[in-house]
Amino acid sequence: MANYNVTIINGSGSQTMETGEYSVSAIYAPGYDMTTLAPTSYSATSTTQTGNFTIGANGTLTITFNETGEAGGTPITSGTVVMTDSTGEVEYGSVVNIDSNGTAIFDNVPYGSEQAAYTLYFKQLTSDENHNVYQSVFAVGMGNETQTEYIQNTLKSVLQNFTLTDANYPELPVYNAVLKFENEETEE
Repeated sequence: MANYNVTIINGSGSQTMETGEYSVSAIYAPGYDMTTLAPTSYSATSTTQTGNFTIGANGTLTITFNETGEAGGTPITSGTVVMTDSTGEVEYGSVVNIDSNGTAIFDNVPYGSEQAAYTLYFKQLTSDENHNVYQSVFAVGMGNETQTEYIQNTLKSVLQNFTLTDANYPELPVYNAVLKFENEETEE
């Protein structure tokens, strides 16, 4: 009986094989623990069929959501994010919560190398009450087994309403005026 090496591209591969019983092992799968391949046997029959296998990745991605999109920015305090395809339409795995430090951790993700990173896509679903959700699907090039990425969540601008009345006649609205508001945090 012959031996075969089947190349898998984008999750699929094909090979014409002789019927029989085969042991199966992963010999190349960057970013994956090759010892986790399951099942480890395959029975080729005289009809066309599909063998379904799984393999476990072992990378860790930490995504930090904050006001700057860089290390040290003020974090958001809650929200959710999910891994998706590049369109954001297909979700992979469970939704992950963003903790009070603005951090969402994805364990067991695939990774490549710095020269050939494994591209993963994510979509933020919710943010805390003071910040906007990052609106686009974002790509992360996983080039290392552990990696941290930063995503900016801008402060929400919420409509504020004001009244201005005459100090001497409290019910009398001021007809025409301009009020200047300066953010005390940005003053030097």
